[in-house]
Amino acid sequence: MNNKTEKLEALKGLRVLECATVIAAPLCGRLLADFGAEVLHIEMPMKGDHLRNFGFEVDGINPWWKTYARNKKLITLDISKEEGRDILYQLLEDTDIFIENFRPGRLEEWGINIDELQSKYPKLIIVRVSGYGQTGPYANQPGFGTLMEAMSGFAEMTGENDGPPTLPQFALADTFAGFYAALSAMFAIYNRDIVKTKKGQVIDVSIWESLFSVLGPNAMVYDLTGQIPKRMGNKAPTSAPRNTYKTKDNRWIALAGATQTTAERLFKVIGRPDLIDHPKFLNNSERVVNVDELDEYISEWISKHSLQEVTSVLQKEAVPMGPVFNIEDIMNNIHAQAREMIINISDNGKNLNTENVFPKMSKTPGKIKHLGKNIGHDNEEIFRNWLGIKTSEITQLKKDGII
Repeated sequence: MNNKTEKLEALKGLRVLECATVIAAPLCGRLLADFGAEVLHIEMPMKGDHLRNFGFEVDGINPWWKTYARNKKLITLDISKEEGRDILYQLLEDTDIFIENFRPGRLEEWGINIDELQSKYPKLIIVRVSGYGQTGPYANQPGFGTLMEAMSGFAEMTGENDGPPTLPQFALADTFAGFYAALSAMFAIYNRDIVKTKKGQVIDVSIWESLFSVLGPNAMVYDLTGQIPKRMGNKAPTSAPRNTYKTKDNRWIALAGATQTTAERLFKVIGRPDLIDHPKFLNNSERVVNVDELDEYISEWISKHSLQEVTSVLQKEAVPMGPVFNIEDIMNNIHAQAREMIINISDNGKNLNTENVFPKMSKTPGKIKHLGKNIGHDNEEIFRNWLGIKTSEITQLKKDGII
């Protein structure tokens, strides 16, 4: 028997209902779906998820939609209308996790009360993702990841010291919110099923706090020193050397030499063993203070060698370094290929390269079963087979714009 067919899905049997759009909350569902949860994604009839129109399309393929909606079943349902809410409640009967990311108060405006859901479905875990959280003076304001990347402190400490605050080109804040949402959902499942409380709970994930929480001990640093983190380019306030350096062939490498033994090996490689006992570079604390001068010595040596030469020498001498890769470099990299970081998936007759499931689990690995599908792809299965709605009723629901 093929070993691959014997491996189980980590979350097999877990049913998730997702009323969410764009990236943060849908990523939570995607992570669960990657490892076997049955995730049902609900979209508005006709309009669909905003993510379908995110970025751009090539030959009718939207990379963002295909990625974040993969492994999910898709139905259309307008839960703002009474008939749609009735169907939602039927679906929740057998649901373990309900994910939503409407602006706080919107569900209540539609007559969907969270306290009533908890009472009606006591084992249900409700994951609520929003910009600022369900409480506080900003709760009802629209909150997008870009705003949170600014307000979290990330942008203020990112960029060159004489340049503007810098925002990332990808959904950084949304991604962390999605991770936290998925992680906390599994905490709640553990509490319900393993601790055996048999009770669900409400999880309040704000995108703002998700990014703020991963930026390190900024609050404590400020409390102790009164210092606000400042932009330093690619340098770090905690270790030196740490920067990117340009090679002779106009490529870049990142280098980290915080430990004493690493720094000493680096000094020998660049032909400056005299720096080992130099008072300015005697330990990491001194190197941080004098990092600009140190970077000049390192840059001078690296600029005289090609990327291949620098890589070969530094790796041989066990100096931590990494070339600055773009996506083409990664796709052609032997280690990335060996690890199957990118996988080719057949989608509607086309073969598409996409990011593989991560993390890697030995006994219950995740799997990409399919990429994001067309709107309403699973209406028939869900409405007819799951809920037993008659064909004539389904037709009428379509006419009324409910599904």
